[in-house]
Amino acid sequence: MKQLAKGKRGILFLTSFRGKQTVVKTKRPDSTAINRIENEARWLKLLNTYNIGPRYYQFSKGKLYMEYIKGIPIKHWWPHATPLKRKHVALHILHQCYTMDKLYVTKYEMNNPVKHIIIHGKRIVLIDFERCKQTHKPKNVTQFCQYLLTLYPNVHLGTLTRILKEYKRRYDDTTFQKIVSLFSSA
Repeated sequence: MKQLAKGKRGILFLTSFRGKQTVVKTKRPDSTAINRIENEARWLKLLNTYNIGPRYYQFSKGKLYMEYIKGIPIKHWWPHATPLKRKHVALHILHQCYTMDKLYVTKYEMNNPVKHIIIHGKRIVLIDFERCKQTHKPKNVTQFCQYLLTLYPNVHLGTLTRILKEYKRRYDDTTFQKIVSLFSSA
């Protein structure tokens, strides 16, 4: 196994599993976090049914086996993409965030997801779900809109704030479409 990355709570390795390039995530020996890898495995299984996240393969002996996404983190992809491709990616991620909000799940890294969104051709994949949790007030759309403001400074902050307050009261399709329209016209 080849080490790919080391995070605060886990270490990622590249290996082969069932004939496919696979990421194996294990707990860092010095991490005090409890059950983060198990938590990610549980959420990936659920979110995969909504086409969110890398494909879950298995969780065994403290190791999470999942699809290896060979792509470019959004922070490196964005500066080189056309405005049309940027808009497509932003709206696609907004829809993934809305799906998680409707499931009452908060991912927690969406306000600064520069390492948590991988672009591979036409595929846009959210990664790193170890902090995910069930909540009555999900924050994925609102957090991602905070990030989008850094990419679309011409979006009117007051208008977005008003729509997001309405969204947080309802989490409904009509209000979500107002958010999508705001960034579609940006």
